[in-house]
Amino acid sequence: MKELLKNILYTPLFNLLVFFSWLVPGHSIGWAIILLTIVVRIILWAPNNKALKSQLYMRSHQDELKKLNERYENPQERAKAQMAYYKEHGINPMAGCLPMLIQLPILYILYMVFIAGLHDIRPDLLYSFTPHLDTVNAQFLGINLAGKDRFFLPVLAALLQFAQTRFNQKLMPIPTGKNDPAAMMTKQMMYLFPAMTYFIGSTLPAGLSLYWATTTLFQIGQQAYTTKKFVAKSPKGVEVTVRKK
Repeated sequence: MKELLKNILYTPLFNLLVFFSWLVPGHSIGWAIILLTIVVRIILWAPNNKALKSQLYMRSHQDELKKLNERYENPQERAKAQMAYYKEHGINPMAGCLPMLIQLPILYILYMVFIAGLHDIRPDLLYSFTPHLDTVNAQFLGINLAGKDRFFLPVLAALLQFAQTRFNQKLMPIPTGKNDPAAMMTKQMMYLFPAMTYFIGSTLPAGLSLYWATTTLFQIGQQAYTTKKFVAKSPKGVEVTVRKK
């Protein structure tokens, strides 16, 4: 399995990173990371869109689900009624999660690629047609991407993560109960994810923060585009308007 991931993901992505480093002026690894991240996000556009549309479709049923939750006090009866409602309207609550799971191996491989590419060029991983570089320029906006940056890039990545998390929560049917554990967790996530992003970004090479900021900004753009173009349709073909708040 390890060798398979190396052949189909790690080595091709590493070669793309080296190629982009060769392509951009000054062999900047910073611009190479941005270009590689954009390419990967374009490849993952379809599964991301599927997840976003599933979230938007659930959002269009938020009022009905809220009434259903208020109608049943017994948790077992409430869960049974929710499942029946999901089945009737063709809602798959896991549809938004499964495409994200597909991305996890790719994100991990990207992490390994950036770690390797920031420190040295490994000739044993390069294809014969990939331009060979003896070294790359790790300086980007005055920051050494191979070293740690405790301010600019980690803070930027954290702020973008906050914006993306807040935007994403607006797409989901969010509980509004004062003492609802799910509602409390939802609010905590809005601040927990950015804090984790900053902590991780400030302890790892700055190139990882640049990657995270780029991929988050791309995702915000995709969410905005998909939300604007989305028209929910029930299994019977009836259009459902998604309320914007």
